[in-house]
Amino acid sequence: MVEQHHMRQFLLFVFVLLIPTFALWTSASAPLALPAIGLVSMLLTNWFPDVVNVLYASGSEAILMTEFGENAGQLIPLSKADYRLGFELNTRVLSYSLPFYTALHFATQKKAYLTDYIGGVLILYMLFVLGLLCLCLKELMVNVNAPFFSQADIFVPHAEVIAIAYQFSVLIVPTLAPAVLWLWQSRDSQLLQGVFVNTADS
Repeated sequence: MVEQHHMRQFLLFVFVLLIPTFALWTSASAPLALPAIGLVSMLLTNWFPDVVNVLYASGSEAILMTEFGENAGQLIPLSKADYRLGFELNTRVLSYSLPFYTALHFATQKKAYLTDYIGGVLILYMLFVLGLLCLCLKELMVNVNAPFFSQADIFVPHAEVIAIAYQFSVLIVPTLAPAVLWLWQSRDSQLLQGVFVNTADS
């Protein structure tokens, strides 16, 4: 009964904390994405200099600009185009792991909150950067295609590798990683100790 009380209390705290954490994330998602966008931009422009021009922030969105133009749905050299071809990317599909983790973390009774929280946020942010990179690679694979894969003397991941990395990093990690990280950091908490003891007894 005591363990059930702790679990109900924990779930209540999580639901209560989700409101302010996601509200804060909504208002801060743009500056939150800036460092990740800058890092991925440097990586992509050095990795694919003939394909990627820049990745820059536009609010909470990231804009991936290429070295191509477009005419009637076909890629053309930039010198013959009226505009540079770019793609809009939604960074919020990656960064929502942070408010989710924050609610889980601060809803759990711990001896020390800050150290674990900073470490957890750093891990999730690195996954955010990796996810943004995979999202950009997917856009290049789908929308640039042949010129992207045929770059001379440059390693380009296989299409299947990009697709799997995109699905894992963008569709799975933002939801799964906060929960796994919280479970690991809270393994000694009274809440999870009670759950593990009940599971072992049954």
